[in-house]
Amino acid sequence: MPLIALVGRPNVGKSSLFNRLTRSRAALVDDTPGLTRDRQYGAATVGGQSFRVVDTGGFEVVHVESVAAAMREQTLVAIEEADAIIFVTDAQAGPLADDWAVAELLRRSGKPLVCAINKAEGKGGQETALEFHQLGLHPILTISATHAIGLERLIGLIFDQLGRSEPTLSGLDVEEVEEGGADDEEIRVAVVGCPNAGKSTLINRMLGEERLVVSDMPGTTRDAIDLPVLDGEGRRFVLVDTAGIRKKSRISLRIEKYSVLAAIRAMDRAQVAVLLLDAERGITDQDRRIANLAAEAGCGLVLAVNKWDRVASVPEGRRGAGSGGRSGGDRKKFLEAVALAFPQFTHAPVLFLSAKTGAGLPSLLPTVFRVWSSNRLRISTGALNRWLTDVTAQHPPPRLGGRIVKIRYATQVSVNPPTFILFTNREVEIHETYRRYLENQLRAQFNFVGASIRIVFRASSGENPYAPAAGKAKKSRGGCSCSVC
Repeated sequence: MPLIALVGRPNVGKSSLFNRLTRSRAALVDDTPGLTRDRQYGAATVGGQSFRVVDTGGFEVVHVESVAAAMREQTLVAIEEADAIIFVTDAQAGPLADDWAVAELLRRSGKPLVCAINKAEGKGGQETALEFHQLGLHPILTISATHAIGLERLIGLIFDQLGRSEPTLSGLDVEEVEEGGADDEEIRVAVVGCPNAGKSTLINRMLGEERLVVSDMPGTTRDAIDLPVLDGEGRRFVLVDTAGIRKKSRISLRIEKYSVLAAIRAMDRAQVAVLLLDAERGITDQDRRIANLAAEAGCGLVLAVNKWDRVASVPEGRRGAGSGGRSGGDRKKFLEAVALAFPQFTHAPVLFLSAKTGAGLPSLLPTVFRVWSSNRLRISTGALNRWLTDVTAQHPPPRLGGRIVKIRYATQVSVNPPTFILFTNREVEIHETYRRYLENQLRAQFNFVGASIRIVFRASSGENPYAPAAGKAKKSRGGCSCSVC
């Protein structure tokens, strides 16, 4: 499929156009310039023609090391790999100095090009659009990404430039729709954590390229970016880079709130969450909150301790347990700190790695696959009820109001996450400690590694339908199994 790059200076509406073409809300949209930083890819099918589109950060002429310079490099990569380019400009602002610089860059690229003058829905926008002919680009047309005006012609011109037939876009002028589910053969992995934990560096290392903008400045990543990758067994993973999640009280910018919501939404769409812990900073309260968010989303969980190379290099005389789980390179002490900080996630595998050097990374995807498999594990009803009989015999449910509580039978109703319904003899509120006992026993018996198990209790007046027929007959007929009495 041809790849079409959306290029332009900051705040001209590239992300709005990307969302409209892909019929998604994948790219964050706001009036703040420089909101998009990493390349965001999407697929579109229009009039039977399929193509890919890549959203880029705002292109600015900068010559110093900064986030803006890294964004510029990301745009240059997108231009290089694209088959055609849509140069997006702003009719409300008119041609600015950066527009001239971008126009010259695109002209030298030699790629098929269409200049789209966005935000031209009003009379003033149409009049200002005439000024863009000074850029010397052709063809030029006015559009409105927000109102889906002129998009049919825009895509038609692109396909003309590519030497293909012009598609019909009858379905383009409709409201955006929710994204569809991921391919069943893809394993979606949300890489989450606090700001500056090294999430983008980790993904860049796994991809083998500087795919994401990396900076020491917290909050560099804003969009949730999907990045496909294959492991050594040929299995397909989609790594989702997310913004660092801070405490609500520390989130001041509207943009950051959007980014945090996108990160939480990424966990809702993922099957496994890799929580990146900063070995230098230690385990924080926010790390615990993020782990709970992953569990609420039903994700399997992997705890990855990043920057372990820095901690392991601390001289012997300066090592110590430290605060928040920092262990000075002692894995055993750090594991003890993890168990203390995450008592409800002792089932989650813990990896020690370095995104900067690549140490420990070969074991990450195989571990994610194990957790993904556990999250999809389905237990037969017979095996589940045999397990239930054993564990309740060893440790019966506590009495409530002086009355005995019985769990009659169990059944698994879904996976991702594995969800079980346990039917009791009456309407009761089972204590959380007993629920945790059952969950731990379930994990131990069926080897649920890192999976987020859900147990629901429901009252049932009937007997266990999975009990042996002879046992039910003996109970109901005083031991006689004949058909007469």
